[in-house]
Amino acid sequence: MTGRPIPTVSGMEVAREVLVRGLSTGSEVGTPEHDIVRWRIGRRVSIGLGHPDYVDHVLHEGADRYHKSIEYELLRAVVGLSLFTDEDESWRRYRQMLAPVMSKRHLRGLGDLMIDPIERFVATLDTGATRTPVEMSQAMTALTLDVVGAALFGQEMGSLAERIGPTVTSALHAAEFGARLMTIFDPPTWMARTAVGAIRHAPWLPPPVDRPQRAMRIIERTVAETIEHRRTHPSDSPDLLGLLLSASDEQGALTPRRVRDEATTFMLAGHETTANALTWMWYLLALNPDARELMLAEVDAALENGRRPTIADVERLPWTTACFQEAMRVMPPAWVIPRRCVQEDEIDGYRIPRGATVFVPIHGIHHDPRFWPDPDVYDPARFLPENAKGQHRSAYLPFGGGRRICIGSSFALMEGTLITAMMSQAFVYDLVPGHPVEPEATLTLRPRRGVKMVARRRTRVAVAA
Repeated sequence: MTGRPIPTVSGMEVAREVLVRGLSTGSEVGTPEHDIVRWRIGRRVSIGLGHPDYVDHVLHEGADRYHKSIEYELLRAVVGLSLFTDEDESWRRYRQMLAPVMSKRHLRGLGDLMIDPIERFVATLDTGATRTPVEMSQAMTALTLDVVGAALFGQEMGSLAERIGPTVTSALHAAEFGARLMTIFDPPTWMARTAVGAIRHAPWLPPPVDRPQRAMRIIERTVAETIEHRRTHPSDSPDLLGLLLSASDEQGALTPRRVRDEATTFMLAGHETTANALTWMWYLLALNPDARELMLAEVDAALENGRRPTIADVERLPWTTACFQEAMRVMPPAWVIPRRCVQEDEIDGYRIPRGATVFVPIHGIHHDPRFWPDPDVYDPARFLPENAKGQHRSAYLPFGGGRRICIGSSFALMEGTLITAMMSQAFVYDLVPGHPVEPEATLTLRPRRGVKMVARRRTRVAVAA
């Protein structure tokens, strides 16, 4: 296959902008003159795509020619073989089997399971004081882990965040460190899997290499024990574990290992991205009080007299949902999509060689003025139903795109809306003056030093509908 040569840029420059910071606005990637660029670091050939049309090809019509990149091997060690890490026919089979599990019909049954831990968290803010300090990044990490744990395993898990929260954080940090090494050295897939397998199964490892191994084993054991308990003590709880155990196709049901791996993925990957999205949303709302006041007014009207919400109330909170969606545009938790080309391809006449890594810089596309007017302005109105039509399907990618779009996207939107509404019924969240807030691009885009805020008690909790 022949094609036009791809413009080449400085490897170190693009590595700094795309692979480390993830903020491509103003750099060569994502500008009209460089919608596709090539760079090389060591033995790794990388290609950046800055236009939704090019992204569309990789995520939609050309998806069979691209697999998850080498960085995902570390995540595979932590979460196992799930929809997040699987490929080809195996992925197609399980995606088709599990899609109904995450349908809105089933998600509505999770209402109380999701709402109970949010209610418990809000109660911890009610100290009797008018102002309560909150480190929002830590708070949202603990809360979303609790919500996901309750939705997945039901109430029998107790406080999941307290039990394995530090272990989950340790596992994700270990995967991030390994992913950075793989980005630099780009080992063959077989070598990466051999190394990961050795770490996972070795009877003894010296510190600090033993940290990811211990984290993986604790998570694996906790999830496996919970699944085994459910198998021996069936429950009518409307949680996701029950749905996973009942899922099947003409080839049979999910194996116990697959149930464990899917549950682990949902727990780890699901809470991390939502926690970061919520943290950035509270930060952006504090910087944009007009948008925040509209959200508070909507919450007061929809949840009259401060009542406990239901899943049905989510549809009555379009501005609240839009605040969450716009936060994921401005500060997308998944800030880049890396794919490895497994079959030589061509994009708009440019040759994509087999083995090259293709990067979709989500943050850069989300901030490109060609697709988002005033892209640096936080404006939730972009996502109101009457304004959302006509947008390029690959210009907004907080959950990825194409047939591999995150299967939990509907759950995340529902969770984010409920958390925002319930946390806003009695409190407003202000930034602590002087605390520096800056993004750090690791596996996700998170605040480097956290986000210190103050929960300020509202003087007027609710109004008549």
